[in-house]
Amino acid sequence: MKIKFIFSFFLISICLTSCNKKVQSESKNKKYISNLNLRKNLSDFTDHMNTRDTIKIIVNLSMEWWIRRDELVVTKNDKTARIHTIVKEDTTYEMKFQMRTVKMEKIDIKNFDNKFEAHFAKRTERTKLKGENNWIYKIINQKDTLTFYTKGLGDKGSEVVEYFDFMDNYYPGNEEFQPINLVDENE
Repeated sequence: MKIKFIFSFFLISICLTSCNKKVQSESKNKKYISNLNLRKNLSDFTDHMNTRDTIKIIVNLSMEWWIRRDELVVTKNDKTARIHTIVKEDTTYEMKFQMRTVKMEKIDIKNFDNKFEAHFAKRTERTKLKGENNWIYKIINQKDTLTFYTKGLGDKGSEVVEYFDFMDNYYPGNEEFQPINLVDENE
């Protein structure tokens, strides 16, 4: 009788252990699905983010022979949104794609009145431009990708200057966000 009891106890404990592991395994395998809707919440998306959300902003600054792409990765810890910026630029200015990569420090977004999002929200009309237009921003999360287009080289140049001014607010005085000074070879 005692052996039956021990054997039954042993079987029950094995069953409970394996069931518990299966439940843990299933919960780990469930992929996180964000509830953030970029189209609806573009003007205040950092307010709607939670600690598992990540927003990636790809900035296409390339014009003519100059190739540069910045990646802004926005995450949130508790109530603070953080930005990590990676700059990738062709150092040849000959479209040889010999890229230098600069990983900048992660910084907290001091986001009073959603000033960070306002830079993108005031450009929502650019998401409706289609065709062969060049793009300046792609804002990506799990559910959405918003692409912001430009109209021609002059428009793109203006957007690049505004982007540098915008980023100078977060990385003040950093040479990565200073416009390139062109030198006339005839002078």
